[in-house]
Amino acid sequence: MMNNTLAAGLQGVHNGMSGMQDAAGRIARAGTTETASQNGVDQPLRMENDNAGLAESIVDLRINQRGVEASTAVVRTADEMLGTLLDEKA
Repeated sequence: MMNNTLAAGLQGVHNGMSGMQDAAGRIARAGTTETASQNGVDQPLRMENDNAGLAESIVDLRINQRGVEASTAVVRTADEMLGTLLDEKA
């Protein structure tokens, strides 16, 4: 059970960090123009200037941050419980 709890906590941290990285990338691209090269000339494809998309990315960043914090608390609690069990065993 302890392994499952630790694994779930670590997986949550990993997922949250990936989500934060994705959201941060979207925030960084806000207000920029995506280009494609045609015959050696960069052509603008679209403008990343959607305020609703920017707000959504910021909210996603915060949600993932909270997920990482919660998962970290799970790992910390499992670690403390394991330490207590080992102390009792000794």
